[in-house]
Amino acid sequence: MNERTILVLNLTVETKLLIFLLLLCLLTFGCQPSSDPDHASSTPPPALSEDELSALEAIGYVTWDENADTRLQGVVHHDEELSWPGYNLYTNEKTEVHLLDMKGERVHTWRLDPQLRHCEHAELLEGGDILVICVSQAIFRLDWNSNVVWSNQLTVHHDVAVLSNGTLLVPVEDRPREYANHLVKFDSILQLSPGGQVLGGWSTFQNLEVLQELHEPSVIDSPAFANTPSDKLFDYYHLNTIEVLPDTPLGRTDPRFRAGNYLLCLRNADLIVILDQASMKIVWHWGPGDLDYPHMPTMLANGNLLIFDNGRSRDHSRIVELKPRSLEIVWEYRADPPQDFWSQWRGSNQRLPNGNTLICESERGRVFEVTAAGEIVWEFWNPEIDGGKRKRIYRFTRVPREEFFHPR
Repeated sequence: MNERTILVLNLTVETKLLIFLLLLCLLTFGCQPSSDPDHASSTPPPALSEDELSALEAIGYVTWDENADTRLQGVVHHDEELSWPGYNLYTNEKTEVHLLDMKGERVHTWRLDPQLRHCEHAELLEGGDILVICVSQAIFRLDWNSNVVWSNQLTVHHDVAVLSNGTLLVPVEDRPREYANHLVKFDSILQLSPGGQVLGGWSTFQNLEVLQELHEPSVIDSPAFANTPSDKLFDYYHLNTIEVLPDTPLGRTDPRFRAGNYLLCLRNADLIVILDQASMKIVWHWGPGDLDYPHMPTMLANGNLLIFDNGRSRDHSRIVELKPRSLEIVWEYRADPPQDFWSQWRGSNQRLPNGNTLICESERGRVFEVTAAGEIVWEFWNPEIDGGKRKRIYRFTRVPREEFFHPR
């Protein structure tokens, strides 16, 4: 007998029967043992939908609403008794920053170099200077007469926060890196001196493992993402807000919320986090499962958080006020019907001193002020219209008339 014959004879009856059944299964159904990784199914995971991919693609915002009602321009409603009086600051998303009165008339305009593009956000400083964010190009400080006080060419975007000592915080895009066999963008925060020089920073990529524990796995980390064309650039977190926490009764009793800590919004993860200013460690987070593509969390004087919850996948937006310690939503604004207020990709909110809330519905170029009961007491539509299309507005800020500047 040869060695193969001896081996077969030495097998038990049970083993021979098992081998026979396995061979029969393979020949009849082509089945394979699922426990053997070398013989696992080669069926590729389903491809991601266009909607899932578009939500992560690092592409520029569309700046015009093509479905505009051109009859609506400027201030269309103003309840002088119930609205909070002030001036209104916003950019034309090109190279101009406008200051309007409550009637929608221009009080002042700052102008940047016309060769720039997409200057999306401005912050007003005492004395009439402004800080302007021109996306992926530079941050500028301009005086009242539009003279450049200083500038720094950085890949800035979305926001700028001013600390009590005059230093600044700005989100910046890191250079795209190879991740999951694709080019993927991650964001960092840079701290700048009062003159615009870089002092330090914090990186989402360097803190990726810690952040990933706070939210559901990203689509970018799914097996299906491997089927995505590799010629596209994707945005992992899309950091759209940086705020410095103010002094509040909550912050005096709970160090997570103390004045000076940093409040961030990571849109693509539906995640809001607070960083401790000293350690730069995450000390609080909320959002996944409750928020849908959020923007502009801000801490109010009472210690609650005001958040623009875009609702990209639910077809309407809302504004929520959250108690961050108990995670209780204590106030909410939705339109009636809800679909009348929806900004999928951008938006801003501001709690005014009289308790009203100013809301920028970015995608339609509409801004409106509501009371705590939800009554609209002021409404503005961007009057910049071209060929039936209305210019969208990223952010819109109400500033006090008597305190914010002393024109030179």
